[in-house]
Amino acid sequence: MSNSTYIYSVLTLALLALQGCIDPYDYPFEEKTNYLVVEGSITTEPGPHKVTLTTTRNIRNEKNAFKLRMQNARVTIATSSGWVERLVEQDTSGVYFTSADFRGEVGEKYQLKVVLEDSREYLSDSVQLQAMADIDSIGIKYGSESYVSELNSALESTGFFVDAFVREPAKQTSYYRARWRYTYLINTVGQTPRTCWINVSPLEYGVFSSEQVVSNNITQYPLFFLPVRGVMFAEKIKVDVTISSENFASYQFWNSVYNTTYRQGGVFDPTPAFIPSNVHSVNEPGEIVLGQFSASDVKNVTKNIYARDFPERVDTEINYTEPCFKYPREDHSTITDVEPHDWND
Repeated sequence: MSNSTYIYSVLTLALLALQGCIDPYDYPFEEKTNYLVVEGSITTEPGPHKVTLTTTRNIRNEKNAFKLRMQNARVTIATSSGWVERLVEQDTSGVYFTSADFRGEVGEKYQLKVVLEDSREYLSDSVQLQAMADIDSIGIKYGSESYVSELNSALESTGFFVDAFVREPAKQTSYYRARWRYTYLINTVGQTPRTCWINVSPLEYGVFSSEQVVSNNITQYPLFFLPVRGVMFAEKIKVDVTISSENFASYQFWNSVYNTTYRQGGVFDPTPAFIPSNVHSVNEPGEIVLGQFSASDVKNVTKNIYARDFPERVDTEINYTEPCFKYPREDHSTITDVEPHDWND
């Protein structure tokens, strides 16, 4: 018997012996449930604004497999100028809305109050609505990004890196959260040609701080990578970016959510951490509450991308005869044959 064969035999026997010694161990943990989750914000955009109330659930309890909506609560928002806005629940959904004419004002402070049906009471910290800095422009740069396919193959997409250029206020550290969506159209062929608009609204967002930059200057913040195919240039790709001001506590919250959601798995990624909330129980000060209530100034900017911006050969023809709604969807996208009201803005 050769040395290699001998070593292989010994290792195989050792592994079999170890397997025989291992008994399954069912860790008797008991998951804490029914933490209140508060998701709400008001902005300087027109209302209505909403607050959603749910509770956590035990992932091992099949009878409690969905979010529990907290219905019939009394929800109000008090302002530092003395106004109290009462929110109205729609269809016992656990979602509570302000009136349509209620909107945030820069410099004002806001405090959320929630009284549940069983009389438990919760208050948020008083949050001041900070002014959003001016967005100088949205920039695009052609490039490529690698990704792993569903078949675990390494592939590469070409497209545009999208950045925001923000003019920082003087002598002030600012915090921002950015969201985005993009829209393009395709023209189907066949006996009844159709024009379809595809609107993509990714779940991912960006959080930024001006702590390390020079104030009263224009700072470039990287937003996202937009993969592009020629068919998307039948007319244009319309990129809509929304950037909101955040206070330091809100920035910490959204940064923690981002790190926990999108950055786990790498060697240098931050470890999961408890995400602090600014909503607290009045009856039991030590009770854990999840989520965040925030007040933000919001600014929107649009960037149109055309075929001339794309250095690759562009083929906008699509041999597609099906109705619009059967066009292959991207993640978090909607499809319509009705032109969006802001398509030509």
